Amino acid sequence: MPSHFGRFLRIPRPCAPAAASRSALGSASAPATAPAPAPAAARRLLSAAPSPRMTGGEQQIYTKLSRELRPTKLTVSDASGGCGSMYVVEIEAECFRGLTRVKQTKMVNNLLKEEIKDMHGMRVLCSVPPEQ
Repeated sequence: MPSHFGRFLRIPRPCAPAAASRSALGSASAPATAPAPAPAAARRLLSAAPSPRMTGGEQQIYTKLSRELRPTKLTVSDASGGCGSMYVVEIEAECFRGLTRVKQTKMVNNLLKEEIKDMHGMRVLCSVPPEQ
């Protein structure tokens, strides 16, 4: 197999390297070879306040969705490793009852249309709480 096929397997990275983003924030004490921080993919359920471990983008999305939709469960994760280019939103809300999945997702997308402009992508998983 010719060696030129290898160039088709390269996948561009959506984010700047972790060392560059740390130096841009003014943290000169971190070495340039420090490993990238782990993605903030921990499950976060709805509470009175967002977790202090959330990134700024996660907090913004979490606050907006919890204020507008009053979900019973809400998880917002930065799937891009902290640079804010890709998010995963898992939301369970009573206001979704009777709506198709497409309409549920459109409702979330309409609420976050300004935030979506600055993202590479967002995965939205909507559900309805079980009936009691």
